[in-house]
Amino acid sequence: MASKSPKRPSPADPTASIRNGEYSRASRALALGSYFISGCMAINASQFLGAPLYLINEDWYNSWIAFTKQSWGLLTTSMTQCWAPTVVRVSGHKSIRGQLSKTTDGNLLSTFPERLVLMANHQIYTDWLYLWWIGYTNGMHGRIYVILKESLRRIPVIGWGMQFSQFIFLKRNWEADKDRLAAHLQKLDNPADPMWLLIFPEGTNLHPVTRESSKKWAAKNGIPDMQHQLLPRSRGLQFCIQQLRDTVSYVYDCTIAYEGVSRGEYASEIFTIQAAYFGGKPPKSVNMYWRRFDVSKIPADNPKAFDNWLRARWIEKDQLLEYFQQTGRFPADTGVSTLSNGQKIHGAGYIETEIKPNKWYEYLQVFAPVGLLALILYMFYGALPKRFMKDIGEQIMQESPAEDLQQLEHVFDSSPRFVEVASTNAGSIFGDDPTANASSAQKPVKNKVIPKLLPKKNTPKKSATDGPTIQRKPKVHSAAKKVGAKHKTTAASKTERTLREQGSLKLKQHETKPSVAKKNTPDTVKKVDLKKSPAQPSPSAQAARLKPTPKPKLNNAGGGMAKTGTRPAPKKLEIKAKASTGIDKEDRAPPKKLAVKPKQNIPPTAANVIGK
Repeated sequence: MASKSPKRPSPADPTASIRNGEYSRASRALALGSYFISGCMAINASQFLGAPLYLINEDWYNSWIAFTKQSWGLLTTSMTQCWAPTVVRVSGHKSIRGQLSKTTDGNLLSTFPERLVLMANHQIYTDWLYLWWIGYTNGMHGRIYVILKESLRRIPVIGWGMQFSQFIFLKRNWEADKDRLAAHLQKLDNPADPMWLLIFPEGTNLHPVTRESSKKWAAKNGIPDMQHQLLPRSRGLQFCIQQLRDTVSYVYDCTIAYEGVSRGEYASEIFTIQAAYFGGKPPKSVNMYWRRFDVSKIPADNPKAFDNWLRARWIEKDQLLEYFQQTGRFPADTGVSTLSNGQKIHGAGYIETEIKPNKWYEYLQVFAPVGLLALILYMFYGALPKRFMKDIGEQIMQESPAEDLQQLEHVFDSSPRFVEVASTNAGSIFGDDPTANASSAQKPVKNKVIPKLLPKKNTPKKSATDGPTIQRKPKVHSAAKKVGAKHKTTAASKTERTLREQGSLKLKQHETKPSVAKKNTPDTVKKVDLKKSPAQPSPSAQAARLKPTPKPKLNNAGGGMAKTGTRPAPKKLEIKAKASTGIDKEDRAPPKKLAVKPKQNIPPTAANVIGK
């Protein structure tokens, strides 16, 4: 019986693209791109913020850049864990026995020295990301320096970060690169500074095009070609060892291979960045084999001998790659060695783990500097937009108080309720009653006047009998309206204090002048222009003063206020009692002309004049 083939989705099936992974790849690309770009921009911002430290103290600057490089290592490690989870198998030669171990959490722990030169074969573009993770397991992910080709520095965002991280870019022209490389190595030649210098002697990754170039070079120089890698170039590595051999004791070598690459295939074509991170097809496993060489035993002063030494190491690496091709693993050290103090050191064997941070929250370090800066700005400015506008408004009011006072006085003049209330105290401000002046000096205008400043809508027009109208100024837009209602209240309170001071000053000036009789009584409500001084009375007051009135002669004998040729004193007491009756000024009826009946055969007195 023939087996049925699996049913394929029809082209019209709307879920076919989902099952085939098109939408999944798009969502992965969006999430990965957002995380990676935001992380790179946060790191670049942190590096820009720390750039002024270079002018203050170079050690502080280097420490800050090391912190940002740690952030870069955490960014790539967490990104690999989430979007391209990879298993790593690590083993090593007996020369590094005791320097590789596995923690109780299942993570890799390496104890390589703080200063070394690291060389490795170059298989794919992400080789250096996996080697950076090795630095993370050693606590050196902030002190890695990479020698790269010149074209990589022009990559936006990433290239800027590499330049801040003090990476070394070479043009593959020794005459042009020698001086630049010497200047960088001189800065790294400090025994007190931790440093891992990573270099790929092949110059580029393994690819069909580069593989053909390496074969031609081998044929031209009469040397055997490699099967699984490119021929190394010795001049750059030799120069680095010559410059750093006084402060570096060992050269560490890593042979790296990827599971899933058949013979004749190239890992760079299979495990691309797009396939590994966007397509979710990372290498099944990343395999590393470690060993080290004593710098004092490397012939760094003889170019020919050093070239032979380096090529011999690459032939050994090619044999290790062939062993991996056949078995799927590198050799492992399982031996035991005894130190001079009797301590035994065991070989690490095979250590298998995953590329991931030790703690899940470590990735927050990437965004920590930018977040700290935002927190500081918030602490200084509070609610940023509101507080900022409030400060600007207060500054404007402080810089131009006279202009604001003049504009707010226009509001007072245009408010009928304010003028009516203020007119009840006109006699105490501009009159000649010393008792009223004293009371007004002790009790100035209360704050309850301020809420009544704004004019009411739909105010009825005044009639001709209501008294003299006040000439108003044209409307002027107040600066207080631009900064908010709160600033109006602030300006109004300042204006109130100013009016109080002006009222007290006018009162003092008036007390020094001789009193002049006026036709004003507390029962008469008049609308007074507050901007006119006592020296310029209203037209109605001037007309009243032009009217001749006899001046009464006061007679203080007997303790009374008897006047010559006037009515008896009890009538005067009746007038005083009438004047002192307590009537709420706000509830008083509108002003009316008092009709006084003429009395027969009574000479004009002060009381009659006042009554009229």
